[in-house]
Amino acid sequence: MKIKAGEIIKAKREEKNISLVSLAKELNISPGYLSQIENGVKTNPNLEILMSIIQKLDIDLEMLLGIESSEENHLVKIPSLLKLVLARERNSRVLNDPVILKKYCRLAEKIFDTKYLIEDSQLYNMFFDDLLNQTETLTKRYLGLRILLEDRKIPADTHNNSGAQ
Repeated sequence: MKIKAGEIIKAKREEKNISLVSLAKELNISPGYLSQIENGVKTNPNLEILMSIIQKLDIDLEMLLGIESSEENHLVKIPSLLKLVLARERNSRVLNDPVILKKYCRLAEKIFDTKYLIEDSQLYNMFFDDLLNQTETLTKRYLGLRILLEDRKIPADTHNNSGAQ
């Protein structure tokens, strides 16, 4: 899996919670131009702009250009980027299932609707944190169930709960 310079820039920007628009403004470039760099559309960006991006985001130039001489572990340097790339690949495989995609969209819609029902941003943040915690709890529960089913050699799909949507 080859990681492109634009992906590194985007991952570092997101890791630092800097919006594309605000970084572009700081660099005196258009958000479209920065987006083209991040998405690999602009393959030969202005060197001055590239150096400014590297400085603002504290990116290692040698790593960005793929010319590192040492055998350093990239997981140490850019863990969030690797997680992002791996998650994107894994998520796209999951979302290829139209039934799962439909359920995911319904869930996302309900989460977005909740923002307008709750209105207060502090309460919504609490709701969202609670939702994340509940998701972790459910994940652990179902991982435990999977282990139990595997131990008993019972196929998981025979225990499908048709009421769960």
